[in-house]
Amino acid sequence: MSTGMLQPFEPGGHEAWLAGFRHAIDVRPRYCETDQVGHVSNTSYGLYLEQARLAFMGAACVDDPNGHLRLDHVAAEITTRFVAPCYYDEALRVLTRCARLGRSSLDLEQAILGPDGDIRTLSRTVAVSYDFDDDRSKPWNDAQRAGLRALEGREL
Repeated sequence: MSTGMLQPFEPGGHEAWLAGFRHAIDVRPRYCETDQVGHVSNTSYGLYLEQARLAFMGAACVDDPNGHLRLDHVAAEITTRFVAPCYYDEALRVLTRCARLGRSSLDLEQAILGPDGDIRTLSRTVAVSYDFDDDRSKPWNDAQRAGLRALEGREL
């Protein structure tokens, strides 16, 4: 049960929530992504989340049945909650999953975890399937829906 947009689990229920993720990438913050006290800059988190989002969409073959990411989607809204700082050269894991699949949009939930599995960042992205020739949203097709369901291992 969701207790809020960026608190997607009941107090103490984060382990069950995290167990529902089936896609992850690993990142290590570079020195140039940190501030003067060694924290990862708030501007860098978006890069990690984007990298994970694109890897997730590619794994689901959302944009191309041959697995080539054509970027036929756009991020319409991104909300991020910084829970605890990340640091230079830490082994971070970025989890991504589809929380909702609509006609032409989907909600992605993401979490950045520290080396001990502690939650450092929570994020929610609304991505929209987009027709760049017509400059408007378009419905997710059956193959895209099937790819997302297969990656998630459940109905959406």
